[in-house]
Amino acid sequence: MFGLGQAPSTHPTLLIADDDPVVRSMLSLTLERQFDIVGAVCDSDEAIALAQECLPDVALVDVQMPGGGGLSAIRGIAGVSPQTAAVILSADEFDPMVRQLMLAGAMTYVRKGIAPTELVEVLHRAIRAQHRVAVPAAA
Repeated sequence: MFGLGQAPSTHPTLLIADDDPVVRSMLSLTLERQFDIVGAVCDSDEAIALAQECLPDVALVDVQMPGGGGLSAIRGIAGVSPQTAAVILSADEFDPMVRQLMLAGAMTYVRKGIAPTELVEVLHRAIRAQHRVAVPAAA
């Protein structure tokens, strides 16, 4: 709810999913000026539930986390919120899981430790790409 005289934000909405509370906190602090963060959760099940509730523009999803990991989260988010662009957060670019995540519907991946300005740009590019490939609802 907005206070008197407060306009709704024009920032894209972001869901963060990572099992490390320090990473979640750092990402939230880093991205809060460019995105409206709908939540920062610690497992796949919470990510899917939050995506269904909030329909975020983009989800930043860690590869390794409880509840089935990033693969479960990417598939689940795509099922409940197909307009959400998914970006994988990985500590290792050679992780074989990254390929599976891309095949499951992720737009791209970034390595942990990416510069904040680069991360913001990647997230915005993923949103634009997702909007171009999203299939319009039947009339």
